Amino acid sequence: MRALLRPLSTHTVFSPIETIVTVFVLATLAYFHILSGIKHSSFFESTQPPALRPAYARLTDGEWVAVTQHDWAEAWKHPEDGLEALELQQLVFTLDDKAHTATPLDASAVAQHLVSELPSLSGKAYPSICHYPGSNLSSVACFTTVSEPGASPVLTLSFKPGAREDWIGALKQAKNLIVDGVKYELDAGKRQESIGEMKSTKWVAYALSALVLRFWELTKKADSLDILVVLTGYILMHVTFMRLFLSSRALGSNFWLSTGIFSSAIVSFLFTLPLCRSLDIPLDPIALTEALPFLVCTVGFDKPLRLARAVMAHPHMIKPQEDGRMKAAGEVVLEALDRVGNMILRDYALEIAVLLVGVNSHVGGLKEFCAVAAVALAMDCVMTFTLYTAVLTVMVEVRRIKKVREMNRSRSSSITAVTANGTAVRGALSRSSSKTNLASSAEPKNLRERVSASVIGVKGSLLKEDNPRMQEVENPMARLKLLLIASFLTLHILNFCTTLTPATTNARHQRHPLRSAQEVVPPPRVDITSPAIASVLANLAVSEQAQTGQPIELVVKVAPPVYVKATPTVIPASRPTNAGTGEAIEKFMSSWSSLVGDPVVSKWIVALLAVSVALNGYLLKGIAAGSGLAAMRAVRTQGVRFRSRARSFRIAPEPEKEEEEEHTPAPVMIMASAAPAVALPEPVPVKEPEVAPVTQPQPPSSVLSRPLNLETIDRKLQERLPIRSPAPVEPRTPETPDMDAPQVEVRSLAECVDIFENGPRPISVALQMLNDEEVILLAQTGKIAPYALEKLLGDLDRAVKIRRALISRASRTKTLETSLIPMKDYDYSRVMGACCENVIGYMPLPLGIAGPLKIDGLMYPIPMATAEGTLVASTSRGCKALNAGGGVTTVLTYDGMTRGPAIDFPSIVRAAEAKAWIESEEGYAIIKEAFESTSRFARLQKIKCAMAGRTLFVRFATRTGDAMGMNMISKATEKALEVLGREFPEMIVLCLSGNYCTDKKPAAINWIEGRGKSIVAEAVIPGKIVKSVLKTTVESLCNVNTKKNLVGSAMAGSVGGFNAHAANILTAVFLATGQDPAQNVESSNCMTLMEPTNNGEDLLMTISMPCIEVGTVGGGTILAPQQAVLDMLGVRGAHPTNPGQNAQQLARIIASAVMAGELSLISALAAGHLVRAHLAHNRSQLNTPMPSRPQTPGPEETSHQVPSAPPVAASEAKPYVVEAK
Repeated sequence: MRALLRPLSTHTVFSPIETIVTVFVLATLAYFHILSGIKHSSFFESTQPPALRPAYARLTDGEWVAVTQHDWAEAWKHPEDGLEALELQQLVFTLDDKAHTATPLDASAVAQHLVSELPSLSGKAYPSICHYPGSNLSSVACFTTVSEPGASPVLTLSFKPGAREDWIGALKQAKNLIVDGVKYELDAGKRQESIGEMKSTKWVAYALSALVLRFWELTKKADSLDILVVLTGYILMHVTFMRLFLSSRALGSNFWLSTGIFSSAIVSFLFTLPLCRSLDIPLDPIALTEALPFLVCTVGFDKPLRLARAVMAHPHMIKPQEDGRMKAAGEVVLEALDRVGNMILRDYALEIAVLLVGVNSHVGGLKEFCAVAAVALAMDCVMTFTLYTAVLTVMVEVRRIKKVREMNRSRSSSITAVTANGTAVRGALSRSSSKTNLASSAEPKNLRERVSASVIGVKGSLLKEDNPRMQEVENPMARLKLLLIASFLTLHILNFCTTLTPATTNARHQRHPLRSAQEVVPPPRVDITSPAIASVLANLAVSEQAQTGQPIELVVKVAPPVYVKATPTVIPASRPTNAGTGEAIEKFMSSWSSLVGDPVVSKWIVALLAVSVALNGYLLKGIAAGSGLAAMRAVRTQGVRFRSRARSFRIAPEPEKEEEEEHTPAPVMIMASAAPAVALPEPVPVKEPEVAPVTQPQPPSSVLSRPLNLETIDRKLQERLPIRSPAPVEPRTPETPDMDAPQVEVRSLAECVDIFENGPRPISVALQMLNDEEVILLAQTGKIAPYALEKLLGDLDRAVKIRRALISRASRTKTLETSLIPMKDYDYSRVMGACCENVIGYMPLPLGIAGPLKIDGLMYPIPMATAEGTLVASTSRGCKALNAGGGVTTVLTYDGMTRGPAIDFPSIVRAAEAKAWIESEEGYAIIKEAFESTSRFARLQKIKCAMAGRTLFVRFATRTGDAMGMNMISKATEKALEVLGREFPEMIVLCLSGNYCTDKKPAAINWIEGRGKSIVAEAVIPGKIVKSVLKTTVESLCNVNTKKNLVGSAMAGSVGGFNAHAANILTAVFLATGQDPAQNVESSNCMTLMEPTNNGEDLLMTISMPCIEVGTVGGGTILAPQQAVLDMLGVRGAHPTNPGQNAQQLARIIASAVMAGELSLISALAAGHLVRAHLAHNRSQLNTPMPSRPQTPGPEETSHQVPSAPPVAASEAKPYVVEAK
């Protein structure tokens, strides 16, 4: 045996990663084998009878109540005044599984055919045997209902008592019929799905529930002694697990060693079960559940622990050899295996031999248990010498890496201490250092360490060199005697508790089945509370009430449904496929998808891959410790628009057209470049003189392109393409002719209404039959509500286009329909129901990037969506100055969103009592518990109360994670007020927001208490940067800031407005990142302070913003462009580990950007550059719009909707020149 296992161990210790992956792949295959056995086991066969019994219901006082069959029979045989009996039969139509069609099944046609064409077995037509609501048979139709088209439509028929069976018999005799190209045939009904046919997690839940139910039924009938024995076994099993943990801790491992041993045991158990099946060893789930704890105790974990102890005690486990080199981890494991491997194999052999004696004992129950235990021990032996040795090798490498890292961290301090002592310097892995560590560990410990050591032991206690347990040699005879005594005791106990017969536990169970004849559960009845039947009963009650006009009593028999399979006779032609390789690949991919889709296997594969990657990365880092990566040469690519490579090409002649087309000049093709795109004015069409057709010469066979100079091309384009202001847009009026609009045939209103009301369903299918103009006609006449276009049409883009036309044609100017407001290429699904209503398009804003700005040591670009010139440039200048001084440092002083409801009380006394109760410890604890029960992120921080007469204002403050939090705190506040109302029933909640929050309004409470994120930022700008970049001085900046931001704002009575233009930058970032722009009112509260530092040479600048209300989840952050900006900043969505960190980081970025804008603007004011900058950037000649109408209107051109710009003389045309700023 050792000659076979030693080579295997040699291979595994030198290829540990490959061994672990291979074993787990084989374990996965064994797992599939076990699943196949479970799915096809008779143990999990369904015990639920598939058939249903009819249900009976009675309508009394407008409500349906269940009655017995006797009540219905009495109502049929002995009718009374106002009491009728009838039968209901449902036909469920289902599409054939082989019919691949996405069209919903419509049962209207087959329903009409059945009620009009199919007679009963006695020859009576359906109208003569159906039930009529009320008593007037001449004007009332039979009661029938048909559900909406779908995957399984339902037809409900009503019958007079006793007539249903006759008509159903005729339906069964007909077998099948064809209506409108669909073949209908009677199905045998829904057969209950077996466990082998179940998918996904359904079969797992079914198997577990079946195991628990049957185990519970056996437990109720089991003897007390059996229950006590099984309970004792489970207690011993958990003791074994605890002993494994304590032993692993004593060997210096809290988690990984015990996990490796436990994983090896699980893998061996997975291999044991298929092997037992192949050896015809009976495996009963109940018996296996009962024997599992004894199996764990029998196999045990002492042998893997003995091997681990030998490996950890190896002299060269973490210590170098005499020559200073480390011995290979595989060699360490092999030497330990040579030391204790023979004893481990001997123990395995003795235990298997004793179990084989039990196999041949012919004692009921013991034979099967010993056989499974013997196979499990054999597989555990194989796994110990293969998988477990690979795991130990990895653990040795990991422990060495940790030791090397500890040595690197403590190298400097160790050298200092050694030098002071005057001793020789040795590595951290030397024997002297380990002795020092052991000596230091022997120092007195605190109370916590002593309690931990007494309860779970001292970590690494068995690794001490003087520990006698590491050096003791076990006596094999003592272990053999222990095993023999335990085996004979088990045999005597089993012989005493069990009769001396070959009966087993399964045989006793078969003699006493799980259910007796009296306990057989009858088939269930039809559920009258199900939506399908409840709706039919409700319609029946309404029909009866409508016909009689007075309350009526009915007794209804609801028969089990009859299933009809529908198969379309016209099957769409399938695409030809390759019968060979294509089908094989498709089959393989389908099989692999089903395997990977398993709920357990998918997680297992992901976990194994993650562990493999982590181990490989960890080992590679350890191997590469102290060595750097080779630097890669950066390859800089230039933005090239054209290839300057000479190449030849041949122009293919165009095919001759049947009709001669008018010769037009060749179009000019402009290649896209990195320069900004310029919209050219549309040329006015000029009538060309008639010329004789000219035959085009044959193009040359080849053309050589010369190298192109990009600068020359750009200069020529600028000279030839003068840029003018866009032509004025003339507003459209009813008299303005629309020459380019396509002519669409519009049907009459009556036809459109008929299609809308009587067309196919759902209604979106009917509206697809109408063009846009016809839908507009329906909306204009009130048939369709404009706000419901998305819901009715099902096409969001079409709904926006139609609403745009409706609003435009109803307005005074009628310009919206053809305006320049963009509409296409936008994801409206993110907008609907979340961001906006009555959508007609979207409003694009210029998005610029300022910076980057160094914030808390990291560089961030500052996204700004604005239409104000110089804002981005000014902020960029501020970023440049701040970066020169080392960037911005920020601190978060407070994080809490607020909501302040207003509550009325009958008197000020009750209001004061409520205030005192809220502020008490008991009241606060009750409200806090209710408040935090609404969300896992809402954590109540404080409550502030204030009275105004009989009205009590309560200001709740809470953290809201990465969301801005208004919806979250509103929901939590409602719950808290509900609890408060129980204590004070007379209170009245006036409004959820009583302006004590305060939201979207300037308020001193926000400035003082804070709301959202409170950020304070600081930066030092060197004096030379103030002069060279900001063009001013430190003294001038401090003077302007004090007189403007502090004194001026105080003179104006400002609240939180002690700044130059914080709202400018904050709102621009808000728009770019999807925040609520209305909250800039309180979010832009800011105080800017400047003071000289470093003896007046440098500038110290701080800003304080106590109420920045931002979030990275919800609101406008769900829109794709805003999400892209948040991605660029690295704060999109919720933080995976620290909720709220992304929103806090966004607030830090905003505060730092505000500092940059403040610094630049105050510098411009101090230097007098503000007006010149705005005239240069905001009032440039190129961007100045022309008047809306020319002073002398020219003649209107009928070929263009938008009149062209008046001609400009050549002398007045100016080339497009871009100056570098």
